[in-house]
Amino acid sequence: MKRITVGFCALLLFGCAQQQGTEEPETKPDVGQEVEIKPVEPTVQVTTVPEVKTESKPELKPEVKQEPQPEVKPKPKPVVTKTSDGKLILGAEEWVWLVSVKKHVKVKIDTESKLSTIGVSDVQEFERDSKDWVKFTASGKSLEMPVERWIKNNGGERQAVVKLRIKLGELNELTEFVLKNGTGIVLGENFIRDVAVFDGKRKYIQPKVK
Repeated sequence: MKRITVGFCALLLFGCAQQQGTEEPETKPDVGQEVEIKPVEPTVQVTTVPEVKTESKPELKPEVKQEPQPEVKPKPKPVVTKTSDGKLILGAEEWVWLVSVKKHVKVKIDTESKLSTIGVSDVQEFERDSKDWVKFTASGKSLEMPVERWIKNNGGERQAVVKLRIKLGELNELTEFVLKNGTGIVLGENFIRDVAVFDGKRKYIQPKVK
């Protein structure tokens, strides 16, 4: 029994010695031996900065001021100056070109008057080449005209009838006028007949002409 116990202890001690032989002895630096210290490279952490997109503003172009366009006015309706059969339409008043005095004169249209009349002053009768003539002032100008014929007014007074050329619209007529003391010109039925019609609601229908 004592032998068995001694043999078991011997085996146990052998196993412990064998285990110590396999372990590496801890190496301690000798005192005075220089130890190489390797520098530790610092870890650089790279931070990614997000890209900031700058909003591109559109290029500002200089403002071009547009000139105001003229207001387009509707075209006026054409003035009807003729009838369908070509006759002139005359209003209550019209402008005529009185050739003898070389000026525009305002006249009245009167369909009730058979003859046209012209207001005159300073009427003087005389003879020339055995014919009756009259000298008178009309529209500020002195004129001498042969007498076409004589008529009497309602008062029995004799009045001379002369021919004067007037232009009204497209008309260029040599028309008989009764010389009447006073002012103003009236175109009567003898002028209107067969060439014009009367519209008393309108005035100055025909344009000024020379």
